[in-house]
Amino acid sequence: MNLIVKKLFGMLKSTVQLEQEMHQLEQAYERYLAIEKSDLLREYKTLRKEVKSSAFKDNKKLLMNRKFKDTEEYRDWYKYNRLSGNSKMKRYYEIQKSTELAAFLAFEKTDEYELIGNKIELKKSEKLRRFRAYEKSKNYKLYTRFHGSYLLEEFERLRQIVSAPEFKQFKAFWSDPRRWFKTEAYQKEKQFQELTAHADILFYQQTDPQQFSFFQTWEKVFDDEFNSQELDKTKWEAGYYFSDSNLMRHYSLTTCKQANNEGKNVTVTGDCLTIETLRESVTARAWDAQKGFEMHAFDYTSDVINAGNAFQMTSGLVQVKLRIRGGKITHVCCLANERKTPQINIFHVDQKMISVGYVMDEISQSQRIRGISPYDFYVFSVEWSHDMLIWRVNNLEVFRAAKGTIPSVSLFPMFASLVMQQQEGIGSFDIDWIRIYKLKE
Repeated sequence: MNLIVKKLFGMLKSTVQLEQEMHQLEQAYERYLAIEKSDLLREYKTLRKEVKSSAFKDNKKLLMNRKFKDTEEYRDWYKYNRLSGNSKMKRYYEIQKSTELAAFLAFEKTDEYELIGNKIELKKSEKLRRFRAYEKSKNYKLYTRFHGSYLLEEFERLRQIVSAPEFKQFKAFWSDPRRWFKTEAYQKEKQFQELTAHADILFYQQTDPQQFSFFQTWEKVFDDEFNSQELDKTKWEAGYYFSDSNLMRHYSLTTCKQANNEGKNVTVTGDCLTIETLRESVTARAWDAQKGFEMHAFDYTSDVINAGNAFQMTSGLVQVKLRIRGGKITHVCCLANERKTPQINIFHVDQKMISVGYVMDEISQSQRIRGISPYDFYVFSVEWSHDMLIWRVNNLEVFRAAKGTIPSVSLFPMFASLVMQQQEGIGSFDIDWIRIYKLKE
């Protein structure tokens, strides 16, 4: 596949742009998840549900528009004020407090009161004449008219109602034109409005979660950013991997010109891992298909590292950012097995020619990738499912293999640099990072 046209028309993103987008998207996803789990969003959703409810809106409308005059309490208050403003009612309470009434009521309880209607006794007693005159007075008649009447009972009932602290609070509240702004409901609405304008809530509301489909689909299970100053030996080991720990792991092949140097040609500089292929004459243990193991002279040294002890997979997504520097030799990033096959080549360079593909026992397929330089960093990936292998360069699909050619055994990541028999030269293989994901359950 030639990527030059896709590169020219922007269909193949630059590695810098791709990484920036990946980083920004991951940061946005982490922020989105943090907000989704936050008390802030929980409060916002609770308030939104309440503030947007018809009951809340109706209550606000009532509080904004209703007045004290619209209440049952106003009717009691109005009746009370009409009665309290009645001149005869006022006069009744003045009479009720008078010493004249008190004296007469006390006299009324005595035996002497029985003589008040006796004309003979009236002539004899000034006291009887005085009380008799009071009994016939307008004041006493007004008193007897109101005393014990329904009107007086209603007035007293209303006075008790309107003088209660609860009634006074009620009247003050409904008489206040700014009553809405003094309610708990208003405080909730205000808090909701403030949360609506909060940067995190705005971000959450304006973010389409579908853009996070990658993170919602895939879960990272193995990675190395190579940010330390040495190889992480809990993840990687030099040489070849075998499940049988008794089998030899450090050896070379007589079909190659380089001796695998037991990790001595592997460096980690804090930003990437590098496998260097150097021109130096060494004698090292090597495997010959006819003779078995023997000591063999090599013109070059290089290395191979694998993660077989730390991680193996039967499906998933592998992404690797890498490049080569110098030399017309072979560099391989693959998913390997302790047997020779199967092998999935994520990145394979043979004298500057990039290819991807797979090797089974009797089947192999590969796709040459043109239009990009192996000397530039690119993100090469392979997605491995039960019925498909899909290779991508900077997230652009470049090759796929269908069901029937899919490995069914566990494979592990491996990096190697080799000098084949027809090749001459030295060079470097730089791996910036590797990330492996599995499908979320």
